[in-house]
Amino acid sequence: MSTTVQQLFHKWATLAPDECLSTERDYKFKLRILPDVEKCNSLSASRLIITDNLETHKAYRRDLTIQLLNFVLLTIIQHCAARQSSISFSFTELGTIATICNGLRSQPHPYPAIAALDAYIQLLEL
Repeated sequence: MSTTVQQLFHKWATLAPDECLSTERDYKFKLRILPDVEKCNSLSASRLIITDNLETHKAYRRDLTIQLLNFVLLTIIQHCAARQSSISFSFTELGTIATICNGLRSQPHPYPAIAALDAYIQLLEL
């Protein structure tokens, strides 16, 4: 999972550097905190997402993994809302599929947040 997640975050950082920043490490990203997602004292605050730890956290610290993925999901939903783009989810035996604007569909992913990121990347590429 982490390779795919890293690739998606790299694309996000490339396409929208004001939303997601790459760091000196290939697996670390700074995701800008939106006031509607999480309270913070600074408009430039960010949360560090370490993609290679998601698998480790999933096995040993599931609560932290869910917290990080929920943060990513809520952030993407807010960006879609700001663009007045609808987002929906379908759940299959292969995983979650996110659809943005009734046409930009993600591949099946084990987590809704990653499916949403996959579809959001397609929106940014338009």
